[in-house]
Amino acid sequence: MGSKYTGIKSLIYRQPELKKFLRGKGFSAPGQPKVDWFVKATILIKIKQYSKNYKISERKAWFKLCNLSSYTRQTGFIKLMQYHFRNKSNLQLRNFLESVHARDNFYKNHVKKWLRGLK
Repeated sequence: MGSKYTGIKSLIYRQPELKKFLRGKGFSAPGQPKVDWFVKATILIKIKQYSKNYKISERKAWFKLCNLSSYTRQTGFIKLMQYHFRNKSNLQLRNFLESVHARDNFYKNHVKKWLRGLK
């Protein structure tokens, strides 16, 4: 059961002092990329604002943010999500905007952890 990396990259992962050479073009930490701080901060601010103003739970505030009725606010949320999904296909963005299940998963996998970090 060896490492999934072969060649020179396997040496870097076996010797922690060589991790500094992973930075730069073409090399990054393995796994899913981190969510941009701007997207994270904007979502958290609006969720806190909605949950306080409307006296609803944070989960309901997330779904209220996703299903805004005002055109300008809705396009703002869509632009924010386009920025978040900028390196992914348009199909994933469309799936996120149309599917309640996808938005619920995003809340469970990301937003819930961010909110826990604030408390």
